[in-house]
Amino acid sequence: MLLELLVAIIVLAIGMGGILILLVSSMYTNSRSGNDTTSTMVAEHVIEQISSQAANATAPLSVTDCNGTAWAIDTAPAVNGGGNSGSYGGNGAALTATGLVDWTQTYANVPGGYAMRYVACGAAAQRITYDVRWNVIALNTSNNSSRMIVASARPSTAPTVGGLRYVIPVNLRTVGGMP
Repeated sequence: MLLELLVAIIVLAIGMGGILILLVSSMYTNSRSGNDTTSTMVAEHVIEQISSQAANATAPLSVTDCNGTAWAIDTAPAVNGGGNSGSYGGNGAALTATGLVDWTQTYANVPGGYAMRYVACGAAAQRITYDVRWNVIALNTSNNSSRMIVASARPSTAPTVGGLRYVIPVNLRTVGGMP
């Protein structure tokens, strides 16, 4: 009977070890999913702020993060390929040939007013900084009545594997207009 009890305790310990690995893994996945969701919400916030203006408005907007930093959001569009972001975009962060924000461009090379390091709310030790970039493209050049807005965000402090980030940035697009 004592031997049976010893075997049962060993089997229970091995089972609990497996459950512990699953628990730690699920906690990490939950945290990563939360960061991805916040990235989406921050990019969506930038798009909504720009979309709330008339398409021909060029005055910068202001967004304040949880550190109290007021970030200027420039909304001036430029014709596709004619702005400050290269041949695939208008004004703002460089875009790839597929219309996504080009994350190979360094933060320092994004034109001022078209990128921010937004600090999300949370406990002081758990605040996460998000790298947010956007591009504004004029779709109707005759009267500047519509524009396409591309916004992208990702955590700045993403975990690395071999020096490479493996967080896929969220990319959102919308068309806004009406002067």
